[in-house]
Amino acid sequence: MDSGAGILWTAMPLELVTEGLLPQAEACVEQTVEGRLLLVTPSHDGYGTVQRLLSTDPADYLDPRWQPGCRVPLGG
Repeated sequence: MDSGAGILWTAMPLELVTEGLLPQAEACVEQTVEGRLLLVTPSHDGYGTVQRLLSTDPADYLDPRWQPGCRVPLGG
């Protein structure tokens, strides 16, 4: 029989109790690429992976270059 979810009664902060249960999120940075502000996860090869597009232009969200998971050049 599955016991399902339960209640954990503790005086410890939740952050300490759950520490190490989930993988650490990679550090994201804001980067402007071709005039668009993106939230990217940088890598060591000079490129970054798009996590989020931060734009007020609706047309930017239709452009496949800015979709989450796409690689974009950083710097310059």
